[in-house]
Amino acid sequence: MHKQKTFSITIVTLILSLILTMGLICVNFQRDTYASYKRYVTASTLAIRTKASSSSKQVGSYKKGKKITCYGTSGSWTKVKYKGNTRYVYTKYLSKSKPSSVTGAQVAAYAKKFVGNPYKYGGTSLTKGADCSGFTQSVYKHFGYSIPRTSSEQRSAGTKVSWSNKKAGDLICYDGHVAIYIGSNKIVHASNKKTGIKISSPANYRKVLSVRRIVK
Repeated sequence: MHKQKTFSITIVTLILSLILTMGLICVNFQRDTYASYKRYVTASTLAIRTKASSSSKQVGSYKKGKKITCYGTSGSWTKVKYKGNTRYVYTKYLSKSKPSSVTGAQVAAYAKKFVGNPYKYGGTSLTKGADCSGFTQSVYKHFGYSIPRTSSEQRSAGTKVSWSNKKAGDLICYDGHVAIYIGSNKIVHASNKKTGIKISSPANYRKVLSVRRIVK
């Protein structure tokens, strides 16, 4: 009887151990299954490297808008699978949301369509009248971007870039005024009641306080 009881306890112990082991396997399997996540590439070209270092060998690249599967991070780098191997891309150029296909050049071209239209203090209409910040706000709104209403608030919109790195579509911010850079050291802006919406050159015809990039 004692031997039978001991045998039964042993069997129960083995079964419990087996259940526990299977449970751990399932947990690990779930962890592996759900460890991956999706991100979009925001850089025009994102290098794929063998190690988490910008000095490591580049083995490929992803284009802007590419949706990739990620497997965690290592410092400033994100792990990906490329041709069956673990590789690395710079995390800074990944986003949860798909990047816009709009370009700064498109913004600039659209803004120029309204040259000659009237200036109106407090206005936001591209055809019936807008002030400087109402003009810039409405131009960006056309492309689905929401920026603050006033010129002072717009100095904090988007991302700051240096004067030397400005490009078409960027906001050029002055004291009490704001414009859209269109390239070739020119801006388009709702200037004043006398001249309305016009193109001016040079872009730094007055002191520039900040250059803001809305469209990346």
